[in-house]
Amino acid sequence: MGAPSFKDCVAADIHGVFLNTQEFADTHTIDGRKMDAVVDDDALLERDAARGGVHTDGTYRTRRLLYVDKTDYGGRPMSGKILNLDGREYRVVQADEAAGVLTIEIEAIRT
Repeated sequence: MGAPSFKDCVAADIHGVFLNTQEFADTHTIDGRKMDAVVDDDALLERDAARGGVHTDGTYRTRRLLYVDKTDYGGRPMSGKILNLDGREYRVVQADEAAGVLTIEIEAIRT
């Protein structure tokens, strides 16, 4: 059998490096299932700057950015879906997938 392909190496790195709970990730309960994920609120600042800032309308928004293995989560969630993260409900703003990792932007509006 030959050497692993680049795609095989990237797939192995998802849990071996990026979603490794001894490095970057923590175990979270997402929609009732435990899975390794990275919650990176700092990356939202970069996204906001690229979009030209954040519109505020007098409400308090709790925003989070999740990185999770697409196979663990089960596919890309649609915008507007209610996602439960560690017992709190959020609405999916946007979800993207690259190399088997989902990037899910979520928010909860609090008054």
